[in-house]
Amino acid sequence: MLRNGSRRTSLSLLAALMLGTWSVALADDDPPTISIRQRATLVSPVEIAVVVEVNCGDGPSTAEVTVAARQGELTGDGMMAFNSNGTKQVISVSVVGGPFVPGRAVASAQLGCSTLLEGLILGAPIKIIAPSPW
Repeated sequence: MLRNGSRRTSLSLLAALMLGTWSVALADDDPPTISIRQRATLVSPVEIAVVVEVNCGDGPSTAEVTVAARQGELTGDGMMAFNSNGTKQVISVSVVGGPFVPGRAVASAQLGCSTLLEGLILGAPIKIIAPSPW
């Protein structure tokens, strides 16, 4: 027969082991991330291509990234749905509005994985560049 003190010790040890395993499992998960690359490409006066790096983590899911850009007082926005594969992906989002010209601008982006808002970046500086002639 176990004494009362031994039972408490056993239960405490079991709880610590369970919490320790749970903490390790959480640490191994890849959290959702989003970042905006600093260069956007001028596609036309009313469209720029903004590149974002996204990761929904935790394996495959449906996802969506929304980007808004502002250059001076002029703005535009765009959205791209994609299938997340659980790793970092590079997505080009067509932002329509403007008119845009080569030069400095700012962009904001949000990442939705499954049905949850998972990432948000506000006011990241970008540089709109003219497309390569070839």
